Amino acid sequence: MELEEPADTQEFRETLETYRRLANDFANHDTILKDRTVLSYLAFVLEVPDEEVVVLALEILEIFNKNVENYVHLTSTFGVREALEAVINKYSFNNPKLAKHAQSVKDDIERMKPPIYNLRSRCRRVIEPKKLKTHVIVLHVSGLLPETKAELELTLIRIEGLISLVIDVEHQRVTMRTLVNVTAKCIAEAISENIQNMEARLVTKNKYNQEFFVKLLNTESGDYEELPDYLPEDEDSEDSKEGVISLFTGLKQSASTLYKSTAEFFNSSFYW
Repeated sequence: MELEEPADTQEFRETLETYRRLANDFANHDTILKDRTVLSYLAFVLEVPDEEVVVLALEILEIFNKNVENYVHLTSTFGVREALEAVINKYSFNNPKLAKHAQSVKDDIERMKPPIYNLRSRCRRVIEPKKLKTHVIVLHVSGLLPETKAELELTLIRIEGLISLVIDVEHQRVTMRTLVNVTAKCIAEAISENIQNMEARLVTKNKYNQEFFVKLLNTESGDYEELPDYLPEDEDSEDSKEGVISLFTGLKQSASTLYKSTAEFFNSSFYW
């Protein structure tokens, strides 16, 4: 199967110009950043071999850094700092100025502090985020075809807590790294609710190390709760190189999907 050609650099520039225009008004930030597709898109375009596109993405991240209310979004979205590090390494010799710009943006994100909330509410406290634990979920998705892959991608990248995604159309298999609070059942529900004629089943193994599929929907709750811990958690998601590689592979493979979902997000969230 041939992948769709990614959007050309002119489309990237037009989309990023729209981002920057919206980002200049801090009132738009919550709407823009609550959809993780936006930050994933910025992380992706930092890999585009066009310095003008990279600079635009860096300038947008700089604007977001100036708003302390964006603390959680910028510090918890996996892939942004990794993309900045890649830019620093890539341009350190050929374009030191651009590498220094990326380093400055990365440093600003790492120095960000959580916002100070209304002190009259004594129950609200700002807690430094702990390193997040993750796990891997493998699903067999019946109804997954080349023509339905993009629709499935669009559904999955909107799941809160998704870190990386690999879709194997040939074997109808989806491998996802997520935060531990994201369950296979909630992913199956998202697929069932958004895509017709598609069903996800959990891929697990028996004591003989043989794979089998477990139905996730329309089963008794007891059956689901007794499922084994099919894959271990990672103690430190930030140090997981596999996660970094999987994320950027997934972003590169779904560039056109990210572009389309970004455009749809703009159309549904703002009045022009």
